[in-house]
Amino acid sequence: MLLIGAGLLLRNFVQLRHANPGFQADHLLTMKISLPPARYPKGPEMIAFYEELVRRVRSVPGVREAAVSSALPLNAVRFSPSLPEGQPAVPLGERPMFAIQTVSPEYVAAMRVPLLAGREFTAHDDGPLRVLAVNQSTARRFWPGANPIGKHILLGRAVTPAEVVGVFGDIRNTGLAADVQPEIYIPFAQLPWASMNLLVRTAGDPHAFVAAVRQCVLAVDKDQPVTGVASMEEVLANGASQPRFLTTLLGCLSAIALLLAVVGIYGSIAYSVSERTQEMGIRMALGAERSDILRLVLRQGLTLALTGIAAGVAASLALSHIMTTLLYHVSSTDPSIFAGAALLFTLVAMLASYLPARRATRLDPVVALR
Repeated sequence: MLLIGAGLLLRNFVQLRHANPGFQADHLLTMKISLPPARYPKGPEMIAFYEELVRRVRSVPGVREAAVSSALPLNAVRFSPSLPEGQPAVPLGERPMFAIQTVSPEYVAAMRVPLLAGREFTAHDDGPLRVLAVNQSTARRFWPGANPIGKHILLGRAVTPAEVVGVFGDIRNTGLAADVQPEIYIPFAQLPWASMNLLVRTAGDPHAFVAAVRQCVLAVDKDQPVTGVASMEEVLANGASQPRFLTTLLGCLSAIALLLAVVGIYGSIAYSVSERTQEMGIRMALGAERSDILRLVLRQGLTLALTGIAAGVAASLALSHIMTTLLYHVSSTDPSIFAGAALLFTLVAMLASYLPARRATRLDPVVALR
């Protein structure tokens, strides 16, 4: 059971590590900036700070692009009930939930997110909330087969719907092991937030640009700290930390279980051979070949192993629903994992049986009879 569980989690972890996050994570530096409300009490001050910061960071040698966003991949921070065009007009609490993110115009270029339809945000998308973009999952769910550009969404408690001007590719917004949720992107100048993430796409190692980017922040506000400095690849690796921990834990338990199985089978067969020494001698005295003795002992060990395998596979199938919640696009009854675990256990059991079986073939029939 432990071997099968570890195999499923290992395949799950490998699949998560190779899953497409929806953007290019290499050469991308991130850091968190939270503006204090005492110095930046209103939207215009926030907008001015971040626009100046992005302008300065983009001028750093080796920086290809820079932008700000309210959330990072795998970590959606805000959700809002919203009403897409074409959906029944229902009360606020019954409307579909969307992940909400506010981004600067350079977001698509900095993240290398595919622009599937429409346009990116521009510096002219300011003022009251009037335009937005959606991810591909939103377009597929609410306007299947239709052009989402020009559609409208009533966001939260707003009284005037905003127009969809762009469709971005899906980014994993709630975790590597979760399906992409519908998401709405809003121009930062239309909905400024104090806490934002600075995204810096670099020509080389992102960590080599940390000092220069910090200087840009201090040049705009000498008292403004930054936190959460990390490359985007590190952000994705942290997102896989829980699956990695579960895989390691169950893998260690599986190794211990396999070791116990080897010791147990070896001990059982070795004790059985020592108790049947006279029988082995009589068999060989009556004409049994050494290969016959070897097959006899191996068959006994293999019978033990196959009995355990049958019980373990049956129990694993019965408990497969528990593993389902831990897996992403991996079947909890994957036949290749079940077959691989059974084969591994069989080979280990045969090895554990072979050592006492080989010792049995070396018995001297005269000594055994005496």
